[in-house]
Formats: sequence, structure tokens, C-alpha cells
Amino acid sequence: MIAAGAACGISVAFGAPIGGALFAYEISKPNTFWTFSMLWRVFMATCTSVLTYSILNCLVTNAPLSTATGASLKFGQVTFFGYNEILDLPAAIILGIIGGLLGALFIFTAFKLAIYRKKYINTNLKKILECVIFAIVTTSCFYLVVVLRTNQCVASTETVPFAK
Repeated sequence: MIAAGAACGISVAFGAPIGGALFAYEISKPNTFWTFSMLWRVFMATCTSVLTYSILNCLVTNAPLSTATGASLKFGQVTFFGYNEILDLPAAIILGIIGGLLGALFIFTAFKLAIYRKKYINTNLKKILECVIFAIVTTSCFYLVVVLRTNQCVASTETVPFAK
């Protein structure tokens, strides 16, 4: 029931029933209670929750009955800039290759760090110190990225209506 509730919450937030079901499965993957039939039950619960949210949202906002706005999180207005062209395909392939290589590098690094951590970080004090240092370095990097990009954004007032 907890896995189904978490899956329904994620799927309603993003309007993605399959994503919610897979999220719940992946989060609880080390557990052995997942069966194929349970995955289908969770998927049906996520579909029902997204459909129910879409209908209730249309009724509350007096909008026409539609399942197109089935997500509770809205990330701004979608604008139409033009159709995809065949020239977009090489860029997508290059981005896929770069993403795959970065993913492989991340897994390799995580594997090597896991071996190092198991070997050298073996006391509670070392584990706490590692966590604190990691938190400081991570927050410093995120803060510096924001500071370096200060006053770089330009507000756009022009919107292009969606067209077919």
C-alpha cells in the first residue's frame, strides 16, 4: 500500500503513471516482496490517480474535460518554436553518446569510491566526517554556480502560441 501511495503521488505530480510505478519499483528494489502482479496493481493505481486528478482539476477550473493537463506540477507555458527536422537527429545522437559516456564514467567512479570507502572509512567518526565534507563541497559548488551566473538571465515577454 505504501509503494502504491508513493507511486500515485509521483504520477499525479508529473502526470506520468508509468513513471510513478517504475519509481516505486526502483525505490523498493532491494525488497523481495515485488511480484509482477503487484507491479500491475501499482500501475493501475497510478493510472486511476492521474485520471481522477485530471477530471477533478477540469471540474474545479471549469475547463473542458480533458486528460491533457494531468499533472499538478506545471513548469511554465509550453511554446511552439517549430517542427523537428532531420538535422536534429545528429545532435540527438551526439547528446546520447555524451550522456552514455558520462553515465559510464559516473558508475566507474562510484565503483572505485565504494571500494575505497569500504577499505578506509571504517569507523563512525570517519563516516560522519566524510558526510560533512561531502555536504560542504556539494553546497559550495552549487552556491558558486549560482554566484557565477548572477544577472545573466534575460526575461522574455514574447510568447509564441501553440500551432499545428
